[in-house]
Amino acid sequence: MAMNAENTDNRYRITLYIDTPSPMLKPGLAPFSVSGHAFVGLSDGKAEERWGYTHSDFSDSKLKMLVNVIRGSQGQMNKEDANSPYHEAIVWNVSEAQYKAAQAEIKKQRENPGTYKLFERNCSTVATSVLQAAGIQDIPSGKLSMSPYGWALKKRVMLAKRRMEAAVFKVKNTIKAAFGKKKVPNTKLLASLRAKPVPVSIRQGIKSAQADYRAQETQPLNVKRILMNMAAGR
Repeated sequence: MAMNAENTDNRYRITLYIDTPSPMLKPGLAPFSVSGHAFVGLSDGKAEERWGYTHSDFSDSKLKMLVNVIRGSQGQMNKEDANSPYHEAIVWNVSEAQYKAAQAEIKKQRENPGTYKLFERNCSTVATSVLQAAGIQDIPSGKLSMSPYGWALKKRVMLAKRRMEAAVFKVKNTIKAAFGKKKVPNTKLLASLRAKPVPVSIRQGIKSAQADYRAQETQPLNVKRILMNMAAGR
């Protein structure tokens, strides 16, 4: 089930949050780790709960821990809170059925978390499985879905496309105005952007994550504001 404007009621949303790996960030943005992290958020329009998959091996020796998570360590599906950092994200408007399908997949992962393996079953692959269970199709394929690197790349390509769409819209309206023709209302652009997955920039992601931390409460991303900024070229 693919996401589209007709298939949503503008209430339910699924968000893929990306704690971006340090090599993909400018210096000083303090990522969680070199490998990064990915987790999902489910919102019913009132509140949002976030879930992420990780391992249970937190040895004092980083080398020992690395060896264990490569070989295999007991996995666990944890609730992410306002202290869970992220830098960027992708938001999908979904139907109630898709929302409930994602909830069911999270419950399944919680009840049977399986074995965490860094290069086989990790935070990104489990987050991807939640999105797939909800019928979301516009996700990385193959090895790109196996790490936050792939998800961050996917988001940035998506954001570049949305910004290009907004730029082309502005150019066309400028040309129309130059020839005395009626401009297309900005609401048309917003509707087009809203009907697609919404990529969240690093600037906006960090700002929202910091607001969560200060309030010590997780809040759904302000998609309306994000789209307005996108349409304005910001």
